[in-house]
Amino acid sequence: MSDDYQELSRHLQRMEKELRALGWWSEQPPDAHALASTAPFCHDRMDFHQWLQWVLIPGFQRLIEQESALPEECAIAPMAEMAWREEDPARIRNLVRILREFDQQVSSH
Repeated sequence: MSDDYQELSRHLQRMEKELRALGWWSEQPPDAHALASTAPFCHDRMDFHQWLQWVLIPGFQRLIEQESALPEECAIAPMAEMAWREEDPARIRNLVRILREFDQQVSSH
């Protein structure tokens, strides 16, 4: 596996760790209706942290495992900042930083 894919895998692991630390990790997946959303970030049927856990992380894990082509650009952090605008900035700081680094890694491959 290339260094780029290994670094992305580490970002995904850090995302999961931080989601768990915030209490935003769930053992129960959203229902099939939520996962079938066609809206960007499934915003109409799940919270942003759920989308990270159940859509983004597994999707990128598949890309990494298969060493598939990555998206040309990635801009997850701005959506996170918008979705979590009511959260205490200090509480989400680490996760937003991880997402910014992830965006940069994907966009610079």
